Amino acid sequence: MPASFLLFLSAGLLTYTLSRFAGKAPRQDQPQRPKFYALQVVYEKQVQNAKDSLRSPDDQFAEILPGGQLVLLMENILFPSPITGNGETAGCVDSGSVVGKEETDFGLEGRFMWQDTQGEQRHEWIPLGPTATGFCISPPPLAIYSFKDSAGVDMIRITNPGTKSLFVDAVIGYMWMF
Repeated sequence: MPASFLLFLSAGLLTYTLSRFAGKAPRQDQPQRPKFYALQVVYEKQVQNAKDSLRSPDDQFAEILPGGQLVLLMENILFPSPITGNGETAGCVDSGSVVGKEETDFGLEGRFMWQDTQGEQRHEWIPLGPTATGFCISPPPLAIYSFKDSAGVDMIRITNPGTKSLFVDAVIGYMWMF
């Protein structure tokens, strides 16, 4: 029983990736792309002024209290990030970024949607990979077999596991230009 309990706890800890606000300009190798933003608050727990996290950055902040959580519906789908370079220079092109203030760690996940082999709509929360300028999306292993071009993230979940408030101004998604 203790081993299974530890496995349960470790699985719970892996449900989100700790991120920090980027606070840096986009890298030179990542061209400027059209942006879109969080459109609607879907869920909030221990959040003050949740709607201040919607739309483009405006120096109005939603405050996520310690232990709080904010789920936002995006205006468009965020798509998985292509990998650039190879070996030690490999990296991903940002799918989006979170605009906030102060240096506070936070959990960041996206609700990944896809169709299974029977055509049923499926989703699961996946950790979003932090980068120096934002975050990347990688499809979950279960979705790879049924992955389609239209599969992606429609909601962002921000969790505050810390002891200080987290201030979020906006969530930005980047459109792909092919």
